[in-house]
Amino acid sequence: MRSSPVIALLFLCLVFGGAEGDAADWSIVPSVTQKTEFTSNLNYSYTAPVSDCIFSLAPAAEFNYTTDISQLQARLGLTGIHYLNNSQLDHIDQNYQINGRYQVAPRWGLTLKSAYIDDSTLEQEFVTSGTIMTRTPRQSIQAGPGVTYSLTELLAATVNYNFNQVHYQDPRFQNYLTQGVGLNLTQQLKNEKTMLIGNIQAQETSYPAEDDLFRVLGFQLGGKHQFSPDCQVTLLGGINLWFMDTQTQVQGLSQYPYFISARQVKLQSSEVTPFVDLSATRSWTNLSVSGGYSRNQYPSGNGGIQDLNRIYGALKYEFTERLSAGLSAYYSLSDQISNQYSYQNDFFGINPIVTYQLTEELTISPGYQFGLREETTGGSSYSAKVQTAWLMLTYTRLSVTGEKKPTTPVGTQPATTPGWEKPGVLGGPPFQLH
Repeated sequence: MRSSPVIALLFLCLVFGGAEGDAADWSIVPSVTQKTEFTSNLNYSYTAPVSDCIFSLAPAAEFNYTTDISQLQARLGLTGIHYLNNSQLDHIDQNYQINGRYQVAPRWGLTLKSAYIDDSTLEQEFVTSGTIMTRTPRQSIQAGPGVTYSLTELLAATVNYNFNQVHYQDPRFQNYLTQGVGLNLTQQLKNEKTMLIGNIQAQETSYPAEDDLFRVLGFQLGGKHQFSPDCQVTLLGGINLWFMDTQTQVQGLSQYPYFISARQVKLQSSEVTPFVDLSATRSWTNLSVSGGYSRNQYPSGNGGIQDLNRIYGALKYEFTERLSAGLSAYYSLSDQISNQYSYQNDFFGINPIVTYQLTEELTISPGYQFGLREETTGGSSYSAKVQTAWLMLTYTRLSVTGEKKPTTPVGTQPATTPGWEKPGVLGGPPFQLH
């Protein structure tokens, strides 16, 4: 499993690398981050919180390869984590991501997003479903190939397929598999500042251990508008139609009080839920601000679909070329949409951080986080607090680059590849749970 991302990267270099005569620019940016942190509550536990010092070392490399008709981006990263007082939790996290785009013809293009993430820090489950689990390894395999066709110069259609398989080491959590297809339409208006967006998505999530099945058909409309080079707003709204086949236990009372039987019955139900995605960014000379609100439904390790509301905001101020400070805040409300059991999870966090560039390649970043978690299950409420302080040292090697001059014949125009997105944590908000 660990060698498969490297093999895939080499394969995609051949597929998306372009022809020998195309212009090619490439870069490799290696880095290593050492982080020392203290947390007052390792797992956001409601009772008997456990504190610890955590040491981590994270080498990584980002790769970019671009030609006139293709682009390939990849990130390969490892994080070795050691707990001072709970060494049984020691783990090597992995994060491999490979994204590509290839222009087959002036109107036709291929895209790919893929990732393998092995995470044990609570973060991936939190950004995916808004729920907080123990520091047990969570493995996720994601793949999303797509085909794009330009109907006109301003109108493009993309058909994509999404695959996501999640496995938990802790048997208290349930593995699941998600597959889906989608149609995306984007219409660029003539003012070149507004883009209209429409999405239709069909998805199926299965929990093999419980024989539960969740299907959804989603419709989204909205757009993106750039008021100025420093100000942009995106708004999408819609509905999701859910169809659920879940197992429930029914008690038989025909022979009561002598005997009470129990049997599993498949329960079929449906529900309509809203979809909202609002985000905005604004920047000035030294200050940048971003924020947003979203509501959508996601599978989780709890064995059901979570209805997740997110509100977040972040700002960054650059005092000098070397010194900057940031502040982010995040609130989420996660609730089960099925009727299996009552569960609600609230989380609030605030995170100030200071960054100072010691040299051109070395950066030091002290930070702090306060988190508050509240859970309501079956009419009972619980709460937990956590405080975390850390110090990070990051060494980033100046990128190794190479360039090959174009050999395109005079009078011809190379195909364009608009809309590339840099790799990152798939689906994650701009806030990290430490």
